[in-house]
This record gives sequence, C-alpha cells and structure tokens, in this order.
Amino acid sequence: MNKELLDQASALAARGYQVGVQREDNENGNPVWVAFVPEMPSCFAQADTVEGAIKALKIVREDYIYFLMKHGVPVPEPNPKSREINHNKTWTKRADAEVLNSE
Repeated sequence: MNKELLDQASALAARGYQVGVQREDNENGNPVWVAFVPEMPSCFAQADTVEGAIKALKIVREDYIYFLMKHGVPVPEPNPKSREINHNKTWTKRADAEVLNSE
C-alpha cells in the first residue's frame, strides 16, 4: 500500500461518519454483530461483540476509502442528516440498526 495515500485515507476515515450496528445470526444460529457505515455501501465488519465489530470497522473503513482513492472514485461525505440515533434495539433489519457516533 502507498503510505501517503493510506495516511490520507486514515484522515478521511476519521471524519464524522456514523456507524450502524445490527445483530444477525450465523449458520449455527449464534449471534454475530455487524457494524457498517451507511454512507459507504458494502463497508462493513462483523464480530462476536458490538465492540469487536466497531473496532474491526475502523480498519475496514480506512481500507475502503484507500481503495476508492486509489481508483479515482469519490469518497462519500459524512451525512449530517444521519446524526439521529435510532433507539430501536431489535436490530433485526439494517433499517432498524442502532446508529452510533463515529469515534
């Protein structure tokens, strides 16, 4: 990876993107947590815990932005309208996912 481009991607990833978290079940019926960035289609990470999914998403978000930049694709801006937190804790559909402030 190009270090300069990666540094730029890291800086962009640190902007105020929202993070959604939803609970899903794996093939064995065990819960897994999926964290995603609503402004970035296909940018998500999963783990056995909410915290683990959010931590993994930080790396994925940087890589996602890096590859957008590398291929000349515009990086989505954080959506100021997605600042509201959805308190529906069912987490059964992406639309119902908890949206957290990015760190």
